[in-house]
Amino acid sequence: MIYEGKHKVYFEKLFNEIAKKSNGYWSKEDFINLLERPEVDTVYTDMLIKYARPDSKQHQEVEAENYLKIFMREDRIERGVKFLIDYSKILNKAESTFGVKKKDIVSIMMWESGLGEFTGNYRIFNIFLNQILFIEDAEKYSVEKFINENGKSPYKDKSEEEKAKKRLNRIKNNAVNSLIALLRESKKNKLDPLKQLGSWGGAIGYVQFMPFNLHYIVDGDKNGEKDLYTFPDAIFSCANFLNKVGKYKSDENSRQRAIYRYNPSENYVKGVIAYADTIWNRYTNRK
Repeated sequence: MIYEGKHKVYFEKLFNEIAKKSNGYWSKEDFINLLERPEVDTVYTDMLIKYARPDSKQHQEVEAENYLKIFMREDRIERGVKFLIDYSKILNKAESTFGVKKKDIVSIMMWESGLGEFTGNYRIFNIFLNQILFIEDAEKYSVEKFINENGKSPYKDKSEEEKAKKRLNRIKNNAVNSLIALLRESKKNKLDPLKQLGSWGGAIGYVQFMPFNLHYIVDGDKNGEKDLYTFPDAIFSCANFLNKVGKYKSDENSRQRAIYRYNPSENYVKGVIAYADTIWNRYTNRK
């Protein structure tokens, strides 16, 4: 079983964290029962290594540059314009409620999931458990591979190594908080946590919320359910997050800061704004 052997001591700490932070929703016995299920044995090795690699941040920035080229294609621009038209009523309501420009909501949803086209098919529980248990092993593998290929360490000095260690600790701590949030929200909403699917980073739905941000979900269509795999709820939830967390305002500096809070990447911010402004110009010229 996965919680036996070398991981047993760490799991004891994890059990205590879950009991303390899940507001009584999960007990040690509940969690062990989850760990005994065969689905938990899946390890997403490639995605774990991608996240742990020393140049992960730079790699993600390059990916954002590449995404901009994809999303600025004619077919993607037309799809964004069509979305503005098709969902104008709910977008107008979200904009008036939260003060967030609808073009930015649509752009973020394009960047996060291709407007619902790609949301990920990874078991989120496993994503976070993998990070908690194996992130150091994945980083060690990445470093050794880099040394074998380049004849030197990816870290220039000890200070860079220390920064890398701190980053791994942040990943693990965030993974613990994400796992606890996933368990808490699953129990509250009577969901099986092992059936919740998302991206390789553990994000959920059309707006790719992390589990610890699920309390920002809004029931946009007022049907009594909060579902990030429906456009009304996704639209309202995105606007709610930008408003509450990003402190979104219409001026350009505030707009950029709010989008950065959604995803702390300079290229992401530039890309979201470029796409948003492009589809808005096309949309307004057709009216």
